[in-house]
Parts: sequence; C-alpha cells; structure tokens
Amino acid sequence: MKIQSTHLIGVVVADIENIFSSILFKGADEVFETSGYQILLMNSDSSLAREHEQLQRLLDLQVDGIILQPMSEKASDYAYLKANDTPVVIVDRKIIPQTWPEVTTDNYAYSKVLAQLMIRMGYARILVVSEPLAENAVRMDRYRAVKDAAIGTDTQVTHLELKNGLTKELLYSKLMTETDNFAVKTAIYCLKGTVLMQVRTLLAEFHITIPTDVGLTAFDDWNVAELMQPQITTIQQQPKLMGQRAAEVLTQAFTGKTDAPQVIQVESQLMVRHSLMADD
Repeated sequence: MKIQSTHLIGVVVADIENIFSSILFKGADEVFETSGYQILLMNSDSSLAREHEQLQRLLDLQVDGIILQPMSEKASDYAYLKANDTPVVIVDRKIIPQTWPEVTTDNYAYSKVLAQLMIRMGYARILVVSEPLAENAVRMDRYRAVKDAAIGTDTQVTHLELKNGLTKELLYSKLMTETDNFAVKTAIYCLKGTVLMQVRTLLAEFHITIPTDVGLTAFDDWNVAELMQPQITTIQQQPKLMGQRAAEVLTQAFTGKTDAPQVIQVESQLMVRHSLMADD
C-alpha cells in the first residue's frame, strides 16, 4: 500500500519518435517542475502489450499519477489501472466509457471544417490517408467528419490505409489507383503529421506538384506543414498546451479538487496556406 508521495509522475506515449510526444512532454514538464515532481517518460511503441508492461512498471514504482496517451479505447483494457486507484489523465485520445479526465481537441469538429473547405474549393474527391483506423477513436473521428461533410455533395471520400511493410512504390501505385491518376480534382488529407511527411516526400519524389496536380492537407501534430513548400493547409494542434493542461488536471487530482471524469478541449486552429487550389 502506498503511504507517501514519491513525487514521480509517469507519462506514457504511443510513439516517442513522434514530435507530438516530445512537445506534449515539454508542456507537462514545465508544470511539474515548479511543483518538485519528476517525470518518467515511457514509450508504448504502439503496442497494447508493451503499454501494459510500462504502466505496470509505473505502478510498481508507486508514481503519484499518470498521464496516458492510450493505445486502446476500451476502458476494460485498463481495469487493472483503475483498480490501483492511482490518479490518471488521458491525453490526445479517449477511453470508452470515460473513466478519467481527458485532455484532447475536438477532432471531429475541426476535421469537418477542413473537409468543408476542400469541398467549397471544388475538390471532387478527398482521399484520406492514415494509419489503421481500427480502435483509434481520434482517427475515426477525423475520418467520420470528412464522410459527414461530404453528405449531400458531389464530393467522393475514399480511404488509403498505411500498413507496415508498405513500400514507397506500392504506396505510389495505391495513390494513383485511388485517385484515378488524378483524373478528377483530388485533395489528399493526412490524419497526422508523420503521415503528412511520408506523403509529401512521396509526391516530391514522383514529381507530383502541389496544388496543381493534387491538393494536400493534414491534421498536424506540430508546425512541420509551414516548413514545406508550398506551405500546407492544416488543422494545427497545440501539444504543448495539451501537456500543460494534463499536468494541471493531474495536480488538481492530488488535492482532491477533481473527481468527475471531465473533458478538457484544447483549441486547435485551421491554418489556410497554399496547398489547395480553388476552381476558377
């Protein structure tokens, strides 16, 4: 039984190589540093089994609290964590049914605004490119928003899933197939920043011009889109602010000021740049 504070906080992220995780960590660290807490950063490496191991290690260390970017959206997968009664804050994603406070952005609403922009600019097809959608509520919300925005319009929405082992040649072939070799006006929508980088590199290598040949947009984890040429139209998240908010909510839990599993939405921003082209 835990009898005193260890002044240790566990942060478990899905992919430590993703710059989103680094910026999130920095935001949380800035808050905890002023309170004398130390953060233990853990990487689940996109594996539910590894995530379980990392969380168990944190429980064994008797951390005072945990910030978790969960691999699963099923609350039942975290019953062991709930039973331990360690304060937890969910960040960037959600768990169903909601069990702990969540700090996220309105993925559906912002994605729908971006989709509506592409439709107004005359794109007959929106190709959504993402990692697997299954059991990832954030990706599903973003994809569902595009589908809903296209209802009642002439815009067709298709999906291209990036899987392990997909070579750039095969990705190019799939891209050409899904867009009918750009026979119709097409915009590609990448559901995260790392996917944007992969797609943008591919387009450049195969001499596909943005926005003349194809439009390109993304839900961006950081500011990579403004470093590209042309600069990419994106929904820009604020991972540092999300980390700060998660740390603040967890700190409140230590003092008993929060008991209901609240949802804190951090604003994102639509950044309209030069990667889309309107009809004449």
